[in-house]
Amino acid sequence: MPAISQSFRCFDEVARRGSIRKAAESLHLTAAAVNQQILNLEAVVGMPLFDRLPRGMQLTSAGEIMVAAVRRSQRDFDSALSKVEDLRQLRRGHVNLGVSHSTAEYPLPQVIEQVLKTHPGITFGVRSGTGEQLLRWVAGGEVDVAYCLRRPPPPGVEEGRAMPQHLGVVTAPGHPLVAGGRLLRLRDCLDWPLVLMAPGMELRTMLERIDPRLSKVGRPMVETSSVPMVRQLVSGSEAVGFLIPDNVAQDVEAGTLAWVGLQDAGARLSSCIYQRSGHTTSVAMGVFLDALQSAVDDIRARFEQRHELRLQHVAVIGGLAGSQRRNCVNALNSQLRMASTSV
Repeated sequence: MPAISQSFRCFDEVARRGSIRKAAESLHLTAAAVNQQILNLEAVVGMPLFDRLPRGMQLTSAGEIMVAAVRRSQRDFDSALSKVEDLRQLRRGHVNLGVSHSTAEYPLPQVIEQVLKTHPGITFGVRSGTGEQLLRWVAGGEVDVAYCLRRPPPPGVEEGRAMPQHLGVVTAPGHPLVAGGRLLRLRDCLDWPLVLMAPGMELRTMLERIDPRLSKVGRPMVETSSVPMVRQLVSGSEAVGFLIPDNVAQDVEAGTLAWVGLQDAGARLSSCIYQRSGHTTSVAMGVFLDALQSAVDDIRARFEQRHELRLQHVAVIGGLAGSQRRNCVNALNSQLRMASTSV
């Protein structure tokens, strides 16, 4: 591997061999050239790096510190060059992963398509299941990584990247809850027909932690383990659901659903990458994970932009009444519709 600099190379070789002459022979340089590189480095450091002794060159205390740093830097440099070369030569690779059923619908297909545009030799194996199943598959080596909402990993599995999410209210466009230009908490939604994820699923458990009264309002209109069913049922009724932006980005863009982030303190969560403890990520997997994170971050940024827009309007609407308030609400709804086309 090439050295970071000629000075570092000469310094390290003299430290290893204890002699400028021997270092020069090893590097195929003249002794004068090697000595000049050492002098140049000492001038930069401002202290002698070697004691010049009759029996050879011996590192000073400053030299010991510097040689450790130089060798560490060289290892990092070599590692970076190796990874860049792997990327340059990447022609083949396989990504074996597990995701939730909703992620398998969106945004995973779009992420795979994006990766294949630049790396057509990568192949994919995808399994979908519940969060518990996904982590079990990781532990058993059935998939290399899993992407799901954060949950305690089993022994032998570790959490990798974490991607922030925001739980929000999902309704049909024009629903009274979201059309009024106000901020929403879970308690504001409990009088409406509810379409909830099934008991024990991550989003349902999260809602019950936010407001324990949820379990006391009676049986929801529908309980399901299917995110598509939640979307379908709320889009054509006055029912209310609760999903994260990943689940509804396409529908909000198409104008068939509305989404408003919950203001409750417990409405923030994360989706995470899980892998076996000590597992080394392949270059192909790294390319895929970078693309996945970019897609998720983009969705989150656009939905947060909508959320901030609503916060700004709520601050203004609070001091208005009558026609001025209606006009401001109408302006907010118009801006949100325009913003949805960029989600």
